[in-house]
Amino acid sequence: MNQIYLPLKVHAVKLEYRRLLLEKMPHGCIRLRRGKRTVVINYDPEDPKVSSKCPRFLSVASKRGREYAEIINKYLKVKTEYDYLLDLWYSTYCIAPPRVRFPVVRGHSFHEMNNEYFDEQKENRGKYETDTPTYSDHGALKSKNELMSAELLDRMGIPFKYETELFIGETNKTINPDFLISFFEIDRCIYLEVLGMNDKGDYSVKTATKLYDYSRGKYRPGREVIYVILYDKSNFDSDYFVQQVMSAFNNMIPDDALEWAEEDIYLEQTS
Repeated sequence: MNQIYLPLKVHAVKLEYRRLLLEKMPHGCIRLRRGKRTVVINYDPEDPKVSSKCPRFLSVASKRGREYAEIINKYLKVKTEYDYLLDLWYSTYCIAPPRVRFPVVRGHSFHEMNNEYFDEQKENRGKYETDTPTYSDHGALKSKNELMSAELLDRMGIPFKYETELFIGETNKTINPDFLISFFEIDRCIYLEVLGMNDKGDYSVKTATKLYDYSRGKYRPGREVIYVILYDKSNFDSDYFVQQVMSAFNNMIPDDALEWAEEDIYLEQTS
């Protein structure tokens, strides 16, 4: 697959999240000035005297310069992401993107699965070891399907942790979900299970048991857990995987979180 398709609400949230970040960040660049690497700051929300006409110059070799170099590099990364998302928006839609009310208010959940929860979880807790691990930049994964899943999550810009621990009191079991992924823009995370090799009897029984455990623990499909069901180990479908993840993300964003300008609503209805 080539370009990752972003559903409208996900696209709008990603754009607005970065626009608001940029408002709070110093703007500038790092370039050579008089033969020295220099941080050039042309906007600073904490110093109204700084502007494009009156920039601040800091040597990268200085302590203050190193601090600002890190800040400006973060700004440039967010700006690149924002510009890409904005260009993609206008190439897809004929209206301006909406504003988004943060924090995004979600429906009732039985579990507090937010950014704080994601940060607290430790990964690589699984005790099962395969004889044929798949090595990658993400460490040793248990299958090629998990490797392809990790690579697609990277492409979608979705942080993840591999094989965290989850205790389900209703069945008195501790399981190791394949992934815990973060929709950090809306302060939400969700488990992701890649269920392959269901053509094999023993594995399909394990899959059914895992689904039962999640269900007893009130982990709902599309709300607290995503299931990507594969019918054998060689039929990984990238488009299907992305659709399952993005659909869950999109459905967690209520329609009323998006604020459209009145003329945009009219254009949307008549286009």
